[in-house]
Amino acid sequence: MYTVLWKCLDKEGLDACRITQGPGGWTIEGTAIFHHQSNIASTANLHYQLRCDSHWASQEATVQGWVGTRNIDLHIARGAGGTWLINAQPDHGLDGLVDIDLGFTPASNTNAIRRLNLQASETASTIAVWLDADDWQVKRLQQTYHRVSPHAYDYTSPEHHYRARLEVTDFGAVSEYPGLWRMLGIDKKA
Repeated sequence: MYTVLWKCLDKEGLDACRITQGPGGWTIEGTAIFHHQSNIASTANLHYQLRCDSHWASQEATVQGWVGTRNIDLHIARGAGGTWLINAQPDHGLDGLVDIDLGFTPASNTNAIRRLNLQASETASTIAVWLDADDWQVKRLQQTYHRVSPHAYDYTSPEHHYRARLEVTDFGAVSEYPGLWRMLGIDKKA
């Protein structure tokens, strides 16, 4: 088990997470509390859980809580044949995708980093099932990870013209997400 605490850098907020391994794979769960879009009137309190198989392919995620006056109750699940279900409704635009990226937490970069398992100088492009924290809709998000060292990835999201060098721990959890999140601590329990 790993427990992680991140501090939000672009607004006030924290994210406490734990990552556990069980017989069926991995679970990433936590609670993020932050001012959404730098607006104190839109304070967010979100509990998330992301389950992955033993190879880190995302299987399902739940997000529950609130952002300002808006309640959030979301369930994303991989259905038969790779079709994704959003609150039990199939979204065929997401068919065949492997990773879930919850756009409000750095915790959900861990599953892609671990699944891709890149060696130094390797690059992989992937498209994630992405929860957009601007409008709280589930969408496709193209992402590229290029491993530049044992503890760093050049990450790009071409759709958003976003580039950053993510620093990671030995385990693959993000320790520095430039301008967005910084890890305050990680503990490993046997």
